Amino acid sequence: MAITQRTTIDPNAMATAWATGVQSGGAKWIAGVKAPRRLPNANPAQNAANWIAGVTAAEPAFVAGISSAAYLPALEAGVTAKVGSYTGAATTKKANAVAGFTKVAPMIQTALASLPPRGPKGTNAARGAAFANAMHAQKGK
Repeated sequence: MAITQRTTIDPNAMATAWATGVQSGGAKWIAGVKAPRRLPNANPAQNAANWIAGVTAAEPAFVAGISSAAYLPALEAGVTAKVGSYTGAATTKKANAVAGFTKVAPMIQTALASLPPRGPKGTNAARGAAFANAMHAQKGK
């Protein structure tokens, strides 16, 4: 089999890869919820302070709920119960993914075309920044 450089980004291939990843990602999703980098209830007051700007009226209920000893067991139970919904989204939401990827694939293609050449390992920060800037420039299009 010959190796052929990919020159375009196919939204359908993106959606298929996304669906495959979501379908196989249930165990990883549960593991991430069960072992977060920071516990969601580690600092309820700060969580409430950050959240209050958008949801002022809900602050008392949020602090009380997240401070409860039942919070983490309830979170685990909910995640375990909903893993099927998460992995099932690969099938039920694939059409939505195709629609989104169809919009973003040409933007990625345009951004990639404007990147500086790759350098040796560890020297591509400018390339990453150029990609981020090129994508940001297309925001809202």
